[in-house]
Amino acid sequence: MSLFWSPSFSIRILSGLLAYACKSMRNCLCTNTCPIEALTPFFLDPERRKELDWGKRLKIINGIARGLQYLHEDSQLRIIHRDLKASNVLLDSDYTPKISDFGLARLFGADQSREVTNRVVGTYGYMAPEYAMRGHYSIKSDVFSFGILMLEFVTGRRSSGSFNFDESVDLLSLIWEHWSTGTMSEIIDSSLRSHAPGDQMVKIIHIGLLCVQDNPADRPMMSTVNVMLSSNTVSLQSPSKPSFFIAKSGTYSTPYSGSSYPTASQSIAKSAMASPNEVSITELEPR
Repeated sequence: MSLFWSPSFSIRILSGLLAYACKSMRNCLCTNTCPIEALTPFFLDPERRKELDWGKRLKIINGIARGLQYLHEDSQLRIIHRDLKASNVLLDSDYTPKISDFGLARLFGADQSREVTNRVVGTYGYMAPEYAMRGHYSIKSDVFSFGILMLEFVTGRRSSGSFNFDESVDLLSLIWEHWSTGTMSEIIDSSLRSHAPGDQMVKIIHIGLLCVQDNPADRPMMSTVNVMLSSNTVSLQSPSKPSFFIAKSGTYSTPYSGSSYPTASQSIAKSAMASPNEVSITELEPR
């Protein structure tokens, strides 16, 4: 059996990987132990969601943003997570977020900016359109996923980008509709209304929309996102209309291309991916 220590991942915002052991087909990870809970239950249960006041939500958003900046820009290795979503964010007893589940993560060289795969794996609703449709992924794919998380935090709604054919309204299309008409207050999480600064919540939505721009080049780097989050003087550019995932047809409507395109896995039977937005696998292979 081989045992390896991994100091490269010893950052507080990441789920602490201390070591891993490999023997034949059996692998195991050794991580820090602490009282932790996945973020997902807070979105599913309205009563649990009330535990997350605005201060805690901002703390979690800022923590995830710092963790992604470390992975993308500050680590010795450039790491793309590829499956950032609510269930892969863990909270400790102080509501400090830990990014977990690096099973789909990819390492990039310093001069590498994008990769292409014909095996698209991830969760619809969080996957960037260029990855879901063409298999192109980069650090900007993680930025897109982070933008979805930000929008979920403010609205209290989960992205409906899974193959749930009973849901016809995509989170991004709903937010864009209210953003365009200036009625953002109507989709703010009811547990936050009158309990949080309206301008701060609108700012988070604004940054979230910038992160989910259809063209990856228009999405900010995570270091820029952190500046936006921490500064009250930075001028934010106006977002363009984002892509919308159409669950019933399994396509993305992309304003950047002006068309609707099937996802990379649309040839797979819809029944194979009809589970809720917990773990959506785009090929019939185990991860």
